[in-house]
Amino acid sequence: MKGQVKIQEMAFVLIAIAVFFGLVALLYFSVRLNQLEGSALVFKDDAARALLRSLPSAPELQWAACTSCIDLDKVIVFKEQGNSSRYAQVWELDYLAIERMYPIPVLGECVLGNYPACSTLTLLNTSRPDRAPTRAFVSLCRWDADTSNEICELGVLLASGGSV
Repeated sequence: MKGQVKIQEMAFVLIAIAVFFGLVALLYFSVRLNQLEGSALVFKDDAARALLRSLPSAPELQWAACTSCIDLDKVIVFKEQGNSSRYAQVWELDYLAIERMYPIPVLGECVLGNYPACSTLTLLNTSRPDRAPTRAFVSLCRWDADTSNEICELGVLLASGGSV
């Protein structure tokens, strides 16, 4: 009888040890998975920062007279034709927007009907709300038909990497 009790005690101890190590392994892998997801987000944001440096010189957005300026007229047509969703995979971004900063414009999203009296051009927007986009200041140029002159303004390019 004492032998059977000792065997049962040993079995319970072995089961308790196995359950304990199973919980420790589960905790370790969940923490490691969260760190991996965080590393992937950092990597995507770093890629977005690198893309922000080269995006103003992309032919789809570039002002002809300046290699680092964005052509707002091209961007509004680009947006209205729906081309930005096609470029989402090429650019590997989930958020891309251009905001006019100075001179201070009328607030609102730009569409053909209110352009150029607007402040924001959102080209891509599939990002998670808890992620802050990376910013880069750029020159925003457009042709003013009334004065037959080019107008360049200060703007900011906002981008965040693809969602994980």
